[in-house]
Amino acid sequence: MDEVIAELRERALRGELKADDDHFKGGSAPLTEEQMGAAESELDFRLPVFLRRIYTEVANGGFGPSYGLLGLKGGMLNEEKCDAVAQYVGYRELDPSDPHWRWPKALLPVGHLGCAMYLCVDCVKPDGPVTWFEPNPHEDGESWDDSFIPFADSTLDWIAAWVRGEDLFDRLFKDG
Repeated sequence: MDEVIAELRERALRGELKADDDHFKGGSAPLTEEQMGAAESELDFRLPVFLRRIYTEVANGGFGPSYGLLGLKGGMLNEEKCDAVAQYVGYRELDPSDPHWRWPKALLPVGHLGCAMYLCVDCVKPDGPVTWFEPNPHEDGESWDDSFIPFADSTLDWIAAWVRGEDLFDRLFKDG
């Protein structure tokens, strides 16, 4: 964990910490502990240690796979002008027109992939397993369960693979 954080910080110092696709500009300063506490208070859960360290020691989003990590408060936003906190809060709302819609508690959408897809961290579990939310094939009137696809065993695995230049989607589709 320390090695990955150190590499991310070095890239930031060299001006090389960016999203793979720079459609959204996002590099921002890390959050203070007070700002992190406020975000976690609004979410009503704590982030896993590694994800928390990214936001407080590296940057408030704006780097990583695809369009990059959404910020928490004051960081990178998606095309709807939502940060990860706002996206999560919106997803947790019930949809009266879709009785099947239920966003899992403490599943934080942080990795912005575009086309309404996100890589989401399960903040209930200490390692923060990553789930790919892929809503595009969803059929009206059906369960959303198949839109949540296991992606990485931990947030550390996901971000470390990105640092090494690996594409976990390649591994997912090759293995699956």
